Amino acid sequence: MIRSILRAKTPDPEVLELRIHGIDNTPAEEMLGVPPGQARLDEGDDVGGFYVPTVDPLDPDDPATPPTRIRREGYRWGGLARYGGGAKGVIALFFVQLAWLLILPFGLCNTAYWMRRIPDQPDVGEWRAGRGAAPIRVFALGLTLLYVCALASVAFDLVGSQCLVDGTRCTGLPSGVHDALVTLGLDYRGFRLAVLSLVPVAGVLVLFLVSHAARVRYEAAIFDTAHKMHEAAARSGVEGTMRRPLATEGFWGITRVKLPSELLHLTATLFLVALLLSWDAVFAECGASAESVSLPAACWQGAGSPLFRYWWISLLGALAIAGLVFAVFAVALQARTHVTRRQQRQIASVGRGAGDRLRRELVREKLRRRDRSAVIALLFGIAVYLAVAVVIALPTERAEQVHASFLGLVITPSLVLGVLLAIAVSALGWRRLGDPKLWRREHRRWVRGIPSALSIALVALGGVALLVAALWPPAAPAAYAVAGGCVLVLVLLIVVWPSARRRPNRYEGWRGAGPGVVLLLALGAALLLSTLLVFGAQCYLTSTGSPPMCNLAASALDPPRAFANFGDLVPVLVVVFALFVGIVGLARMMHLPWLTTPRTDGGRELRMPLERYEGGRVRTAPPAGKLDTRILRARRSAALFHRGEPVLGFLALLLAVAIGIDLVLADKRWTGLLDLTLPALGLVAVFGIVAILDNAITTKERPIGVMWDLMCFLPRGGHPYGPPCYSERVVPELRDRIVAWLETDLVRGKTVDGRDTRSPERQTEDELAALTEPQRRKVILSAHSLGGVLAVSTLFTLGSDTAGGLRNVGLLTYGTQLRVYFGRFFPELYGPAALGGHRSRGPSLVSADPWRRQVNEDQAAGAVPVAGGDHPTLRELLRQPGPGGPIAWINLWRRTDFLGFPDVSYGRNDIDRGADEFGPQRYLITVATHSNYPATAQYYTALRELMRRI
Repeated sequence: MIRSILRAKTPDPEVLELRIHGIDNTPAEEMLGVPPGQARLDEGDDVGGFYVPTVDPLDPDDPATPPTRIRREGYRWGGLARYGGGAKGVIALFFVQLAWLLILPFGLCNTAYWMRRIPDQPDVGEWRAGRGAAPIRVFALGLTLLYVCALASVAFDLVGSQCLVDGTRCTGLPSGVHDALVTLGLDYRGFRLAVLSLVPVAGVLVLFLVSHAARVRYEAAIFDTAHKMHEAAARSGVEGTMRRPLATEGFWGITRVKLPSELLHLTATLFLVALLLSWDAVFAECGASAESVSLPAACWQGAGSPLFRYWWISLLGALAIAGLVFAVFAVALQARTHVTRRQQRQIASVGRGAGDRLRRELVREKLRRRDRSAVIALLFGIAVYLAVAVVIALPTERAEQVHASFLGLVITPSLVLGVLLAIAVSALGWRRLGDPKLWRREHRRWVRGIPSALSIALVALGGVALLVAALWPPAAPAAYAVAGGCVLVLVLLIVVWPSARRRPNRYEGWRGAGPGVVLLLALGAALLLSTLLVFGAQCYLTSTGSPPMCNLAASALDPPRAFANFGDLVPVLVVVFALFVGIVGLARMMHLPWLTTPRTDGGRELRMPLERYEGGRVRTAPPAGKLDTRILRARRSAALFHRGEPVLGFLALLLAVAIGIDLVLADKRWTGLLDLTLPALGLVAVFGIVAILDNAITTKERPIGVMWDLMCFLPRGGHPYGPPCYSERVVPELRDRIVAWLETDLVRGKTVDGRDTRSPERQTEDELAALTEPQRRKVILSAHSLGGVLAVSTLFTLGSDTAGGLRNVGLLTYGTQLRVYFGRFFPELYGPAALGGHRSRGPSLVSADPWRRQVNEDQAAGAVPVAGGDHPTLRELLRQPGPGGPIAWINLWRRTDFLGFPDVSYGRNDIDRGADEFGPQRYLITVATHSNYPATAQYYTALRELMRRI
């Protein structure tokens, strides 16, 4: 009865508080501040949607009670790109999670795509990719081919060539496999290899299906939003201008690698498998040895050589090489999604309105041509692959090879690794390369980095030297010296040249080397997973005893050298990296620093507050009580976690050195490390399997934890088999919910039976008015952690509708990384010029406070915002009308938060402020870290202040 009376007296809510969770996939009840089971789905489905509480918060003394003018909703996106668990499907989900783990390198490749220098984009449906887009597409194809080499190593080399040719080598192989082939009269090499060739093809198909099935449910949602952005921009009078990438329809609708790229990766797989089979079929009988990559002269000289005697197989192999080269160039050219100069002149000659329509049609026609060419290439690849498989499977007069190893895999993995390493190393300087356009812009002073032609020349020369070393062993020492010299010169240029030319990139991730660092991590992860697959198969095939035991040192199998050498280096990598992390952690845990804290507004004062460092130095904390000491230790632990960026940089360096050694020692093996290889690889494998199994039996975890969400928030621009981008559903849904709430008063009386009777033109006009003109209703986006990135992305899509600001929208962020991580790793998307805050340095590995230099710099610089130039920044979009109008944005952060930072500055400013560092007064007091910001009094102080500002 009392609830009904209070509900009847509650006025129509005017403010929508829309909460967006972060990477932890927070339950709806926890987001809304209600007991478990007291929230229902208001709009959406089982993987994402808007939730509302089913109980009324009636206690006026409860800080979680919102003002009656507020309607609180929680948006959950955590089910996107995830698979739930439960006992019923644990086994099936385990294999699904394993497939997700295999595409981890593909996700890192997509991340590297957006870490390049992204140019401003035209508003109308095209995308200018910028430098490095084509090499990243080739790198992505190389990752797929590396997996093909690993699968082929197991199928062709270990099983088809070494195990089945000699029944005594593989004690773990089921005897029925060999016996069945003998009984059927099919126990000869060609037929075995033809059948086993289905393994690498099926493996790539599985990766394609796993990636494709996860995104078909929601990926198309962004196209309607992209169209709305275009129409609204046209009516607001700002169409046809150059804009920030996030505010253009091309960012969401055109950047993705779509079906043509997926088909080209399948095509390249078929061509590579056909090439491997044909190479082995032609040269295996001529005395070629798997111990050396060089071929005897009898293999290729004279009319009696196998190259000419088996000319039909040689011809198919040549077609496979041509098809593989075509696939590489086609993948690279697909990075170009913009009109040519001739087409631009044609567009300019027909006027603005007609020119925009012509531009969109030209881009669509280009995409249609790509679809057709990709299908034709796939059909040709299928034909070549089937022809090779049939030819080698048919019984012929050719004798069975006397040796067991598969020749086609002697050098192929090393060649693929060499190309991938060259691209990754060159990517270290993509953000530091010179731009010829800046010569004119800076009055004939070219100071923007090393020339790109010089970088390409060094990479090409190093690659040719490695190829010579692999194909001509007598010249290997000199060739390796040339390749190493090229790499050393390139690295020195990347590090020294920009700094000497006053371009240190110190405010970017890894000092501007972010694309290369992430590509090295992707390559290392792909090679590690491939090596685990090869060594795991070797252990299974040669295991003896009960329970089965594996002894790599005594194994009769000899895997391809590229994987064998890297497996031998894994123990060294594990030990060196563990020592590095241990030394850094131990050195920082020896002392308890007294770190600066943010100011607070409302609620408790922070314990042990410190606004600035006296003399610019971090001092040891003074003696304190138990609670203060706990908080100081929590701050120290959070600061230790903040050093992840330089630690990952060191890991990338280790992987680059290990892969380089792997290539140089392609014909050798460190047998002394074999005793350590199995434990090291086993430790890595056990850790991965435990994580996968844990995710398979739970319902709330991502496939590979936090890393998954950090890879998937941007569109897939690199690898077509990468994980899906959940933002492509989240951003449209958030955008539509904001607009629907704001334009409620404008559409009253314009619906019939729930149907909107407005014309499309009227809908666009009402949407623009709801965003730019004063309305009774307001929206406050309340975003936690990665939800802040999604909220900012949504605001930029709303900001594309108008040249002015957003008058009815506020932003409350907490526990976010917009400035120090996303703003430095993706400067053109979330950097200072986009958000309007201060630039940020990277964290220090040795300082007591990893952000000490940035804290001192912010304190000295004050709170002067960064101007957005020709494009409005987020600050300008959220600035309210009037001279010196307030900014409808507040950010909360804590020193005890391992993932929360200020979004503008460590100094005093009008956006950043602190939150309580310990929980409510209960029986046991807990130190607050990355969660529970809405439970603090500072949250509600900020919420009410935002209501006043808008």
